[in-house]
Amino acid sequence: MSEVFAYLSLPLLIVGAYLLGSIPFAQVLALANGVDLRLVGSGNVGAGNLARSVGRSWGVAAAVLDGLKGLVPVLVARQGMGLGLGASGMAGLAAVAGHNWSIFLKGRSGRGLAPAAGLIVALDPFLAIWVGGWAVAGWKIGGGFAGFLGWGLLPLAALAMGRPPTEIIFLVFLSMLLVGRRMQGNPHDLPGLNNSVRRAIFDTDLREDFGQPVDETSTT
Repeated sequence: MSEVFAYLSLPLLIVGAYLLGSIPFAQVLALANGVDLRLVGSGNVGAGNLARSVGRSWGVAAAVLDGLKGLVPVLVARQGMGLGLGASGMAGLAAVAGHNWSIFLKGRSGRGLAPAAGLIVALDPFLAIWVGGWAVAGWKIGGGFAGFLGWGLLPLAALAMGRPPTEIIFLVFLSMLLVGRRMQGNPHDLPGLNNSVRRAIFDTDLREDFGQPVDETSTT
């Protein structure tokens, strides 16, 4: 594929990546089991809530499918279309945005962790070690806080590893998508700046019905 044609096709790739990201695989699998994820557990339409509400094997299946959302557009851009780092990253970001704010669900949906992981594996596999390390650290310091450090500090980690400026800028936008979606919370979470900051750092929320911190960790 010629370079000019590839870049002319980039808008179509971005739209396609967003639509792919918007497919709510977790919700589809949940509905196949007679469950609406928006009405159970954390209310989040993601693999974590699916695993808790329907079963771990279903959650794993959704996580793999969600990871492919971020992986496939980047591979298509880089290997199929011969596009550079920035254009490939844009396709991956579109997939994460679609997952977080699905057009098919008319609003907030997943949390973007699985497609972001797939994106990182396709774009810069070595950085997956950084993210994966913080995921393991979550067993000790709390998954929500570890996730905040792992994804929030990812651009700084890339900078320390000597990654090119284009990749670092792209990772800044990726971190903004993930942290911004965490701050937004789920439909029944309390509004307000204090609650948004709590969700951003610890991925917990104070619910009106219980008045106690509720852990939202592992929702993808």
